Amino acid sequence: MSGFVHLSAASSFSAHYGVSTPAELAAAAAADGQPALACTDRDGLYGAVKHFSACRESGIGAILGVNLTLLAPTGAARHGVRAGEATRMEPAGRVTILARGNDGGIGYGALCRLISVAHARADLIGVELTEIAHAAGSDGRLIVLLGPESDVGRAALRRDETRQRALLRRWAAHLPRGSVAVEAVTHLNAPGAYLSTAHAARMVRVARQLGVSSVIANAVRYATADGAATADVLDAVRALRPLHRLGSDSTPGGWQPNGQGWLKTGAEMERAAHEVAAAMGQGAALAQKLLHNTSTIAQRCQLDLSGDVGWGKPVVPEAGVIGIAGSPDRELARRCAAGVDRLYPDARAGSAAERDLSRRLDLELDVIADLGYSSYFLTVAEVSDMITRLGVRNAARGSGASSLVNYLLGISHVDPLQHNLIFERFLSRNRTTLPDIDIDVESAERHRVYREIFSRFGPERVTLMSMQNAYRARGAVRDVGLALGVEESRVDDLAKQLWRFSASNFREALEEKPELAALSEKVSSHRQLDLLVDLTERLDRLPRHISMHPCGVILSDASLLGRTPVQPSGMGLPMSQFDKHDMDPMGLLKLDVLGVRMQSAMAHAVAEIRRVHQKPEDVAKAGGYLTSEGAPEYVGADGTLDLEGLPLDDEPTFELIRSTHTLGCFQIESPGQRELVGKLAPRTVNDLIIDISLFRPGPMQSNMVKPYLENRHGFAQEKYPHPDLIPALAETHGVTVFHEQILRILKVMTGCDYAKADVLRRLLGSSTHEARVEEYFRHHAAERGYRRAVVDEVWHILAAFGSFGFCKAHGAAFAVPTYQSAWLKAHHPEAFLAGLWEHDPGMYPKRLLVAEARRLGIPILPLDVNASDLSYRVERCDDGQLGIRLALTGVFGVSQREVERLAAGQPYRTLTEVRERSGLKRASLERFAALGAFDCLQKGRGNRVDLLRHWGAQPKALPRGRRPLPGQLALPLPDLEREQLEVGEEMPTRGEQIRTELNLLSLDVTGHLMESYAPLLQRLGVTPAKNLLGLRNGTEVLVAGVRIATQTPPMRGGQRVVFISVDDGTGCVDCTLFDDAQQRSGAHLFGTTMLLFHGLTRRTGPRGISVQALQAWDLSDAQALPQPGYLSSPERPREVRRRSSESKQVERLDVMSEAEGLDQRVAVHHGDVSPLTFASSVPPSAHAAETSMVN
Repeated sequence: MSGFVHLSAASSFSAHYGVSTPAELAAAAAADGQPALACTDRDGLYGAVKHFSACRESGIGAILGVNLTLLAPTGAARHGVRAGEATRMEPAGRVTILARGNDGGIGYGALCRLISVAHARADLIGVELTEIAHAAGSDGRLIVLLGPESDVGRAALRRDETRQRALLRRWAAHLPRGSVAVEAVTHLNAPGAYLSTAHAARMVRVARQLGVSSVIANAVRYATADGAATADVLDAVRALRPLHRLGSDSTPGGWQPNGQGWLKTGAEMERAAHEVAAAMGQGAALAQKLLHNTSTIAQRCQLDLSGDVGWGKPVVPEAGVIGIAGSPDRELARRCAAGVDRLYPDARAGSAAERDLSRRLDLELDVIADLGYSSYFLTVAEVSDMITRLGVRNAARGSGASSLVNYLLGISHVDPLQHNLIFERFLSRNRTTLPDIDIDVESAERHRVYREIFSRFGPERVTLMSMQNAYRARGAVRDVGLALGVEESRVDDLAKQLWRFSASNFREALEEKPELAALSEKVSSHRQLDLLVDLTERLDRLPRHISMHPCGVILSDASLLGRTPVQPSGMGLPMSQFDKHDMDPMGLLKLDVLGVRMQSAMAHAVAEIRRVHQKPEDVAKAGGYLTSEGAPEYVGADGTLDLEGLPLDDEPTFELIRSTHTLGCFQIESPGQRELVGKLAPRTVNDLIIDISLFRPGPMQSNMVKPYLENRHGFAQEKYPHPDLIPALAETHGVTVFHEQILRILKVMTGCDYAKADVLRRLLGSSTHEARVEEYFRHHAAERGYRRAVVDEVWHILAAFGSFGFCKAHGAAFAVPTYQSAWLKAHHPEAFLAGLWEHDPGMYPKRLLVAEARRLGIPILPLDVNASDLSYRVERCDDGQLGIRLALTGVFGVSQREVERLAAGQPYRTLTEVRERSGLKRASLERFAALGAFDCLQKGRGNRVDLLRHWGAQPKALPRGRRPLPGQLALPLPDLEREQLEVGEEMPTRGEQIRTELNLLSLDVTGHLMESYAPLLQRLGVTPAKNLLGLRNGTEVLVAGVRIATQTPPMRGGQRVVFISVDDGTGCVDCTLFDDAQQRSGAHLFGTTMLLFHGLTRRTGPRGISVQALQAWDLSDAQALPQPGYLSSPERPREVRRRSSESKQVERLDVMSEAEGLDQRVAVHHGDVSPLTFASSVPPSAHAAETSMVN
């Protein structure tokens, strides 16, 4: 058994440096019998919590440190220890700093704060010696290791013994005795070179002369020797140079000279110590001294995770911070009582409703008090109230909606009693994880909310959470290509072909995915590309860089900065170096403040409704809900809609949802969801909750959807394993969908409480724990008298459920904005679409929303220099109809600052005023002119083409005495106002204007891009989307359109199914491609924009239809397209039967065929099928150009 401990080891969380995960490093150390292991990542504690967990699981001690850049005044590193009057700092090497252990967290806290100091500089990440000394204190809470990369190590490498001595004396003078040691590392490099034995020997020799301790280490970068190749790639990426240009000689801080940087065994490190001693002319005694010193420091630095880092001990904000002088428990109870009076005014004292309410509230308050979380709930309530006071829309999501306390405090808008939600799904005494409350806010206001939270609670108690961005296939290929020196254009072509799979599956994807067939052939015949594939797979999931988490905010007491290091985020606020997986073990309570674009879109819609209509009666009349008594209560006196007060039984809203015209609606706009709502036909909010809960990977993969639909619509008889379970399963017609139903089943049949039931539920699906759950269930169910057959049947349900299903509280929380968005679309579609355009919350490109506006008959008003604003606005047309005016901000290539100046100068009477008041650059003026924004100023003097031609002919000279802004138009525009333009140029054709709009707006406002293909589509016999619903199931068709969405969701059978949605100007077509169709379609699956499909119609409900595609073509490739008469040719029999393999896949299809059995039982209304007709066309030569402009 080895007694050696590695004091210097970088994990994969040292981005572009470390190779192995903390778990791999700890496992290697434990396998060798090493008693402990240090994690000393570069620049932070990014892998610290994973290191702690890995050491615990491996049964070894944890040591923690950091490898930081040492900063010195400019010139000091080269010209002497004294820096003179130099004030600028520069890197002077790297040092490893370890936290002392078993001191109540003093050393760990000092390390956290020192790292935060290192990141506080604007230009460099690093620390000065004096800052290290200050953090170490007089009691030696930190230990500094001066390794080969340190200033001392660099002096030794240069054989500058005088400077080496001076630097080492300075370290010894600034730090307490025993708090500094020289770290000897030998990677067996060439004699005298960096990381050579001689280099290490020179460092130890001077340390001995000065009485400074020395240790032996290996500067570990990977767990096993085969990690060296990956480290080479990371070195090249860090240097931004190919490996062949890195050179043969390594330097401190550069690349590894050889592959010796693995976590060596204790025996190997003992040999290394003897080699260093021998190089100094010393014997075994010195080698043993090096090993002894290493062991001594390891013992001093081994952490007690509970006492030193607060492992598993939640810390909540102090009660006084939120103005509570007394007991937080009593204050929480008082506020909940006030919430009861406000939200349950009809719960009379002594009534059954009042008793149920009191029992539930008492239960929750007791659990919260026992766990010590009252301050946390009050803090979250304070945050929620603060967001509301800011005028920002907000709503809780997730399992927190199960809590009555959250509802009474105003954190959640979901009544858990009404929806029969279970508190223990969110929190109980048996839960080992901390409560997780998520609050959705308007995405446009998220940063403002963050700043307000910091301002309210102080930066000593609040920090943002970070996240590690890991390598995926595309990024890995690009970086490996750089390392291997592969031509950049070739690497770029490779990366573009890799779509949604992990780097570790690269070679498997080459073999299996038809769209990669051509690439696979190249790889098999090209040695460098073959190596690129191997190395790409090695980078899979390695951390690449840290960034701000999109929603996590950490709330704690004033000790927070001693428990996590922080560094500046992209928005300037501090963020923790820990990610979401580190929160629970470190006892850090986080609040997820999610920026949701749909919340911003709805807020914009509400603001537009108020602005346009103003009076409550006008708002209600426009929305179609004005009654004889006037506007309803949810319309405020100023015309502001209270979406939280909407009636939840609005028939027009549910009619819209059932129609499947849910494009833009929260949660129900995807192709699969549009199909599911068509089949399910929701009529209540609870139906919406079920719909949202069913459309999740778990329910779909466990085949819950089809049985539910058949039972709901009466095509199958509802079955219950036992009458006792009817109350638990009745709302989903006997099908187990929700987590809460599993809890109820377990409680009924075993007699356990909900807290125990939730623990059991979490263990379902676990290969290590499921047998224990089964034993418990069978034993207690039998004890309660259930027959063996019933127990077997129910256990089959529980085991099949596993980790599938969905928390009903999640579904209930999502159902609120889903219903609100559908209500807005049903009653105020113009304002709703304006909000969608402004905040772009959906899965589809904006140009599809233009097509939706056309379908709804809403005018789209063009850019106008006077009428357009900084946002998309609702505008009343001359005929009284409401339209949507395009925003100035949507023009490609025009800066935000320019459009703000343009809007500030409105209104304009002449082009001269535009030029002088807005300061637009010439290119920006031309863009606006090409889009017709200045048409209102022309006053009959030519058109936009005349204007552009005139400007293009003008010299760029300026009038005397005037100087332009950079890039600004130098044309003397005042002259233009006094002369008549030379006119005669024709206006752009419809096709030309569409292409201009796509190029500058990414929208086809004048008409649809597919108009140019009308003659071709008519010749081929393509069926428009609007006519598909009139076709029988299994009809052979050709459909075409612009790609708007591509998905490859997880499937129950494991095989890939590709879903492609296209838009043809008359509607959307959802196409499904199984394996055979993918093979036939090849590269068109992901890389082609304009698509033509041959396939079979599939009825998916009374109002739903999709196409099972058999093949896809590039619509722009006229030579490859099928010829006219393709469908009716003798080689194309009218009745096309599915191949057996495709038939089986259809049956397994999770989303598009969950109710395949329903297809033959729906009522189909057959309509007239007419050929696709469009308005006008552009020359075929323009097709390729159009394709490049889309998306």
